[in-house]
Amino acid sequence: MEKKKIYNILFIVLVIIILILKIINWPTTLQEMNCDEAMTAIDAKELAETGRDHNGIQNPVYLLGWGGQSVILVYLMALCIKIFGYSTFAIRLPMLVVSIVAIFVFYDLVKRMTKNKTIAKIGLIAVLIMPWQMLQSLWALDCNMFPHFLLFAMYFLYRGVSEKKNWILYISMIFFALSLYGYGIAIYFVPIFLVVTAIYLMVKKHLKIKQLIICIIAFLAFAWPIITMFAINLFKTNESIQIFGFTIPFYETLSRTQDMLFFSDNILHQLWNNIVSTVSVIIGQYDGCAWNESPVFGTVYHISIIFIIFAIVDIIVKAIKKEIKPENKFAVYLMVMWFGIGVLTGILINNANVNRLNLIWYVMVLLTIYGICVIYEKVKNKKAYKAIIIAIYAILFISYIIYFNVYFAKQVDNSICFSRGLIVGLNYIDTLEGKEDFTYTNIVGDQTINIYIRDRKNRTGKEYKCVTDQTELENIIENIDNQDAIIAKTDEIKDVEGIENLQVKEFGEYSVITK
Repeated sequence: MEKKKIYNILFIVLVIIILILKIINWPTTLQEMNCDEAMTAIDAKELAETGRDHNGIQNPVYLLGWGGQSVILVYLMALCIKIFGYSTFAIRLPMLVVSIVAIFVFYDLVKRMTKNKTIAKIGLIAVLIMPWQMLQSLWALDCNMFPHFLLFAMYFLYRGVSEKKNWILYISMIFFALSLYGYGIAIYFVPIFLVVTAIYLMVKKHLKIKQLIICIIAFLAFAWPIITMFAINLFKTNESIQIFGFTIPFYETLSRTQDMLFFSDNILHQLWNNIVSTVSVIIGQYDGCAWNESPVFGTVYHISIIFIIFAIVDIIVKAIKKEIKPENKFAVYLMVMWFGIGVLTGILINNANVNRLNLIWYVMVLLTIYGICVIYEKVKNKKAYKAIIIAIYAILFISYIIYFNVYFAKQVDNSICFSRGLIVGLNYIDTLEGKEDFTYTNIVGDQTINIYIRDRKNRTGKEYKCVTDQTELENIIENIDNQDAIIAKTDEIKDVEGIENLQVKEFGEYSVITK
């Protein structure tokens, strides 16, 4: 067998191994559920069964959630629930599938940009081992659909322009429009990017007026409902719009339209805070939220910042010297604008974090690959350089897999936005025989507990009684019988009289109490 075929087979085997390592414990890699995830799941179930969300709104183009949630994920989730039934599998399947598709779209984009299969393979491995890509694919957060659909849009845009195929260009407009339904922040990034890109393509004579008009029509044909939604909520029209079986909702309590810099009380002060937070998240690749990423490894690995800096410097120098090859200009433009306008979006949005900047993680991998190749062209001992790069990222990925499975997943399960033992505790109750009466406490006023319990009712059909008074809780514990199961925060029951005579099993912050 030829060496080339052997290398290709080994590469495919490597890709399969990495994929298996990424998803081996899915869908319960993270055993607990995120509050946004639970809210989306409840809406998805209601939509699958009734065509309305849990607030009774018919097919909304935007969800209220905890102040605003996007809908691509909820509709894909509703489809999975219809096919597979209501389960953790169905809830988390859409994000996993879209994330895996994105990996191979990224590979093909790199291959077309570089015209080099070897660099494309480097790109495939780079995105496969990317910490952010792995983590977000394992659970269901609505905003993380945006970067994938944005990647699909960029892919078709690049192909449409570079291959001079109008139909592919128009498909890209549809995906740019669909990305608006993936995260509220898209309403800032996408229009700015498209306007700047249209001007660039017109100046470079890659786009004619007729093509531009068709692009605008294709974009608005799919984007106008979500644009209208943001407009009626921004201007407080107090009226929802019903059209073609869908609802463009007005929400009195919608908070997302106020997250922009220009709505701040002190714009200059907020501008400085936004610059600091954006730069901090990009350089540090961490925002203090355990469920978004690890401070040890970051979103794309901390060492990648070195290669990204090399890439940016090289692009600037070559642009000044006019050394960028004509066939590479649009690829370079795409990376620069994607990253640059992404950073600008982070500055325009208050309090940037890993999620609010999720549109730049893919392009940061592109820039990392670019930087690695720039250095490769300059070093004398290319074999040693390749070996060092491979060794560094292999060690980082293996370390991340170990860290994630041994420590990180447990940390995320018990972080503030996850259920912190509640879901695992409820699962444990299901293993107990003869339990017919179920009680949970909400004494501390944690409103997310009710969302988790509602999700639980939907899955099992079991009814749960909520106790919101300490005296009532003590009375229930005092009179507990063999049919009862109580789940409560451990610190709420530690001083209850008689608790030492009962069976108490702890799960994170929660305990299951039985006789």
